[in-house]
Amino acid sequence: MGQKTVATRIAKSLEAEVRDVMRAEGVDKSTAVRKLLEIGASEWRRKRALELYREKKVSLWGAASIAGLTLREMLDVAKREGVPAHVSVEDIEEDMRAAREAERE
Repeated sequence: MGQKTVATRIAKSLEAEVRDVMRAEGVDKSTAVRKLLEIGASEWRRKRALELYREKKVSLWGAASIAGLTLREMLDVAKREGVPAHVSVEDIEEDMRAAREAERE
């Protein structure tokens, strides 16, 4: 995995959070920031996927793919967030096609 340097300004309160991670994890600042960014990006993908699923813009399988989760995990996230399952015949067919394609890869 290649790496890219990113510079940004952050609030002092967020810097304190970075220092907390540094102390708790015993890592340097760069590692702490990377860890927090990975957690934040993962959470953002989950929220975005759930939003698209709630708006019926993607199927459950599509939402799971966006979030980087299994179908079962995405179903659990939707249930936990109170998002009702909306499954049509087309959704099931799409999910089956996607599952077959994933097995071939």
